[in-house]
Amino acid sequence: MLRIGELAALAGVTTRTIRHYHQVGLLAEPPRTAAGYRLYGMADVVRLIRIRRLAALGMSLPDIGRVLSPRQDLREALADLDADLAREEEAVRRQRAMLAELMHTGRDPALTPELGQIFAELEQIFPAHPLLERERETITLLEAAAPEAARALTGVYRTSMGDERLQRRMWDIGLRFEALRGASPDDPEVAALAGELADAMRPFMDAVSADVRATAGPGGPAGTVSGETLSAMMVDALSPAQRRVVELLTP
Repeated sequence: MLRIGELAALAGVTTRTIRHYHQVGLLAEPPRTAAGYRLYGMADVVRLIRIRRLAALGMSLPDIGRVLSPRQDLREALADLDADLAREEEAVRRQRAMLAELMHTGRDPALTPELGQIFAELEQIFPAHPLLERERETITLLEAAAPEAARALTGVYRTSMGDERLQRRMWDIGLRFEALRGASPDDPEVAALAGELADAMRPFMDAVSADVRATAGPGGPAGTVSGETLSAMMVDALSPAQRRVVELLTP
């Protein structure tokens, strides 16, 4: 017969772990000596080793209790555990593939691969400027709240990447929009910029608006940030003059 310390050493666990197994019912209380010491037999050693190995496989204590119950089929339980581990393994494989891609390209993980590539190309064409970061923030919010609208806007970026004249025009408009941060809403540039932006975006606005209508219900797209929340976040980041440009663009 073994005392608790000897059992712990033999099974490779701590005495505290054994006491916990007693508390949750995984190990039956053994007989005690006259002095109150627990005494464990061979069956206790075998059961404890089984518990330890199943726990090492990732099985929860309640599941271990069911597996070791005479009414539970061990092969079936282990097959279920194997299926769970296979799913976890596949999830880890996908995560590692994504990490490898991000480390290789340096792409912003908040962006889709296509948008990440587009912004990487923009950074090569244009000098470093806060405008690019603001554009990333905008598209990230759209992807969270209105995925279809974000995809339509991706089409705008994609088209501009193939049209150097449009690309330069959109960049110039973006810089002028940034320059309005310190301007008054009554500045003549506000109305002028709103008109030019509307003209530049006209070929794409129907598609963007249709996608927004298709995905946004009364409270916004199902399962996403509400349209009202998204709008508030975007508007809060704008200056009064920039907000006026947005108001002039809104039908």
